[in-house]
Amino acid sequence: MKWLKALDWFLREKRIFYKEEELLSPHTTIKIGGQALRTVYPKEIKEFISLLDYLNKEEIPFYVIGGGSNLLVNDKGYQGVVVFTKFMKGIEIFKENEVLRLKILAGTKINEIIRLGYERGFGGFEFLAGVPATLGGAIRMNAGAFGKSTSLLVKKVTLYQEGEVKEIEPKENDWTYRAFKIEGIILSAELELIKAEKEEIRKNLQQVWEKRRATQPISEKTFGSVFKNPPCCYAGALIERVGLKGYQIGKVKISEKHANFIINMNGAKTEEVLSLMRLARKKVYENFNILLEPEVKFLGIEDGCLD
Repeated sequence: MKWLKALDWFLREKRIFYKEEELLSPHTTIKIGGQALRTVYPKEIKEFISLLDYLNKEEIPFYVIGGGSNLLVNDKGYQGVVVFTKFMKGIEIFKENEVLRLKILAGTKINEIIRLGYERGFGGFEFLAGVPATLGGAIRMNAGAFGKSTSLLVKKVTLYQEGEVKEIEPKENDWTYRAFKIEGIILSAELELIKAEKEEIRKNLQQVWEKRRATQPISEKTFGSVFKNPPCCYAGALIERVGLKGYQIGKVKISEKHANFIINMNGAKTEEVLSLMRLARKKVYENFNILLEPEVKFLGIEDGCLD
């Protein structure tokens, strides 16, 4: 493609690390996906912004990935640029009294935030312990578990929005179930953790881990949750009630432990995953008149892939 040479020249000039035709499967939690034309790994916000400015100006297709969970990539790859935020990480302490106010770069892993809070005697993020997400991804998806969500902790978000950097103090109506509604690419955010005894935090973490081990296939290759829970009930329970728990197509199957998880049994193909998602959606709709909405995002896959 014509823009590739110019992009490579720009990246070398700016000294931003990149790779050519890198496989995306190792970068996703379900381990599926072909090559991207270029993968780019900025380490600082100024590099990230410079790159985003260039990609937008040149109208080059791109996609930003954090931890690679909740993502299905086409086996045929992606004819564009994938930008990884995982090297763009860091935590700055703003204040520390009854709350711990932190400014955190988007590529920082959730477990690093939990660990720092625990070391200083502050908690609140334990519900996401063990989730392989970065902060940027957790905010964009309003990641949650066990009745809690990321929105509870976020006080300020710095976004790249149409060529400008903006600071937003999110209001309640800026969030919805599994989504932060304000458009833009997340650069960093400010969070507040609450003062707590270390023993209390440790117990919370232990309880979360025990629940995950008991109810989720945490040692398998999955996206995490496949479908959003509809307002009435749990997606996994609906899929189980239509008899699909453990159902297999090719090298993918619905988990016997939790029916809202799809497992890659090694060597799975994108179309096998989509076929299983379509089947679950169809059966649930036929039986309960509920159309499940995917929580997983798609890269290099056409809109309407589940229709």
